Amino acid sequence: MAHANRDGPNPMTTKNPTSMTKDPICGMPVQEMTAVRAQRDGQTFYFCSEACRLKFLATPTGAIPEKKPGGCCG
Repeated sequence: MAHANRDGPNPMTTKNPTSMTKDPICGMPVQEMTAVRAQRDGQTFYFCSEACRLKFLATPTGAIPEKKPGGCCG
């Protein structure tokens, strides 16, 4: 009979450490585990930098921030 590994992470409660998402300001792909983040309306948003997070927080809920060619980061 197989026993559960009690020393390892539980896949039902542990987020995938390599989960990627997109920065809502510049569109850059970011890794959720290491990204700068902010909460709004019960949702977590992930950012490539503090500059993108601050721009997001300064943008009213529902407004779409202006995206510049090449993004904010390059």
